[in-house]
Amino acid sequence: MFYSDIHIVVSKMNECAKQNIPFLFAFNFELNEALFIENPSEQTEILFQTTLGGNSKPATALTKKTDNISFRSEPFDDYERRFNIVKQALQRGDSFLVNLTSRTPVSTNLSIKEIFDSTDAPYRLYVPERFVCFSPERFVLIQEDGTISTDPMKGTIDASLPNAEETILSNPKETAEHATVVDLLRNDISMNASNVHVARYRYITLIKGQEKSILQVSSEIKGQLSADWRSKVGDIILDMLPAGSISGAPKISTVATIKKAETTERGFYTGVFGYYDGKALDSGVLIRFIEQDADGNLYFRSGGGITAKSDAKSEYEEVKQKIYLPTMEPKFSEVICIRDGEPQHVSYHIQRMNRTTNHFFGSDIEVSDLSKKIPDDAKKGKYKCRIVYGKDIESIEFSPYEAKMRKSVAIVEDDNIDYTYKSTNRDDLKRLVAKAGTDDVIIIRNGMVTDASYCNVVFEGADGGLFTPEETLLNGTCRQRLLDKGIIKMRKIRREDIHLYSHIYFINAMMDINECQKMDVKDIQMVF
Repeated sequence: MFYSDIHIVVSKMNECAKQNIPFLFAFNFELNEALFIENPSEQTEILFQTTLGGNSKPATALTKKTDNISFRSEPFDDYERRFNIVKQALQRGDSFLVNLTSRTPVSTNLSIKEIFDSTDAPYRLYVPERFVCFSPERFVLIQEDGTISTDPMKGTIDASLPNAEETILSNPKETAEHATVVDLLRNDISMNASNVHVARYRYITLIKGQEKSILQVSSEIKGQLSADWRSKVGDIILDMLPAGSISGAPKISTVATIKKAETTERGFYTGVFGYYDGKALDSGVLIRFIEQDADGNLYFRSGGGITAKSDAKSEYEEVKQKIYLPTMEPKFSEVICIRDGEPQHVSYHIQRMNRTTNHFFGSDIEVSDLSKKIPDDAKKGKYKCRIVYGKDIESIEFSPYEAKMRKSVAIVEDDNIDYTYKSTNRDDLKRLVAKAGTDDVIIIRNGMVTDASYCNVVFEGADGGLFTPEETLLNGTCRQRLLDKGIIKMRKIRREDIHLYSHIYFINAMMDINECQKMDVKDIQMVF
C-alpha cells in the first residue's frame, strides 16, 4: 500500500491504466513515499473522493457542537524568520516564487475521520492515524480522449471583505504570483502534451466554510496527450512533481530554499493524490490538510506564495486565513401539526428550535406567524408543516398527513447512536431500521430503552400507568407536553423490563397519545 520507492508506484500506475484497472495513488512532497491501491473502491480503510468518484459517502453535516475547535498559529516572529530566509533567496535570484508553509496545532473534539466525513471539497482523502485532506485544488485531469488540464489556485481573500473580488484581482503582487504559476504549469504540461494553452485566466471560486468563506483565484490550462497516454500515465504525473502551485519556480532551487526555511519535511502535505476509474484520471493537490502525529496531536498545514514584492505581515495573515474547516453547516427540521388551519403547540416547537440554534450557533431563531403562511388547501383536516433550518429558516413546507401503521417492530442495539438534536441527517436511524428489516425499531442504547426511529415511545403498565423511557434519544414536543401535564411519567426502562408492560404507544408531534398507534408488547420482535 505504501512504498518508499516511488518508481514501483509509477510502474503500477502504467500497468493498471494500460489494462483499464482502477487505482488510487498518492505521492508525498519529497517524493520518498507513495501510496498505491488497486481497485480502491473495494476497500474501506483509506477513504477518498474525487470528481470521478470514490469510496466514501457524500459529506454530511456535523451533528455535535464543534465550538471548541481552536488553532494556535505560530508567533509572527517565527514566521518572519522563515519568511526572511525565503526573501533572501528571492533577492539572490535563486527563485522568483516560493511557497512557504506553516504547521499550526489544532485543538478539537473531532477525530480526523469525523473531519473527513463532514468536510465538503472536490478532493478528499483520509488515511487513518496519519492525515485528512479536503482540497479545493485540482492537480491534473486526464480525460478519456487524452485531454489534460490543470487549475492552479493562487490568490486568496476573505469573501466577507468589501469589494473582495475586485481587491484580489487588482492586487499587483497576487497578479504576478498567479502569472508565474500559470507559466510554470504550462511548461510542466508541455513536457508530455501538445497544443498547450490557457483556456481560462484568473477566474474566481467561492469556497464556503462553516465559520467563514474565502475567494480563490484560479486559471485553467489545457493540452493534448498522445493516444498511448495510459501506458505511461505514472511517468506523466511524476514529471510534473512536485506540483508547481505549492513549490515555486524554478523548481530545483526553490525546493532547496523550502527545505532551508521549513527545516522539517512536509510529508504528504502539498503532495498529490488521484484516482483512475478505468477510463480517465483525476487528481488533487494535498492542501487544506490536517495531519496526526504518533501521539494523536493534530496540526493544520497551510501556506502561500512568496515573491520579491511580498510583505511578511500580509503573507502571515494569508496563511492564517487558509486555516479553516469547510464543514457543512448542520441542518435541522421541525414538524408541526396543522389541524383545521391552526398550528398546534407552537411554543414547544419554538423552544426546541431555540435550544438547537443556541447550542450550535449561539442565537435564537426567528419564526414568523405560521398561521399566515398556511395555504388555503391546508386549512381543513390534518396537515404536516415541516420547517428546515440552520442559523436561519431555510424552507417551510405543508403536506397532507397520513399516519404510517407499523406491522412489525424489532429491538435493535446501538450504544453509540446520538440524535440529541432533530437533524435532517437520519442515516443512523435508517440504518437501524434496515438492519432489522421491519417497519420500525425500538432502539436500545447501553442496555436502556430509548425511542423508535421517528417517535418517542410510551409503555403502559399492568395498572394502566403510562411511562416514557428516561433515556430518550430526542426529547419530542409531544412527550414533553405530556410530561408537563402529568399524563405520562419518566422511568428508566431496561431491555429486560419491556415484558413487564402490556402495550407500547408511538407518539410524536403528529400523533398524540389518544390517536397514536398502540401495539401489544408481545408483538415486538426481541431477537435483535
